[in-house]
Amino acid sequence: MRHNLLGLNDRNRDIIAYNNFSSYGTNNSDIKRMKQILSKAVSSELTDRQRECVILYYYDNKTMNEVATILSLSKSTVSRHIKAAKLKLKNVAKYY
Repeated sequence: MRHNLLGLNDRNRDIIAYNNFSSYGTNNSDIKRMKQILSKAVSSELTDRQRECVILYYYDNKTMNEVATILSLSKSTVSRHIKAAKLKLKNVAKYY
């Protein structure tokens, strides 16, 4: 069975969850369910700083430099928060 990549929204596909559906049998309700799970995980599983970085970067389509400026952080710190958030979200998605 091949694993598919799933993003939080249609524009940004690099926050990923590996779903257990074959590329031929994936249906929209399964994809919608996984996106809802990921959205809930963003609000409940991430730290406040990780959540801020994820929302600004993925939902508001800001660059890492813009996120860093808005939050008064360095670009590398923003990158670390996003990387940690992606790992948490990937681990949450494994259970569904």
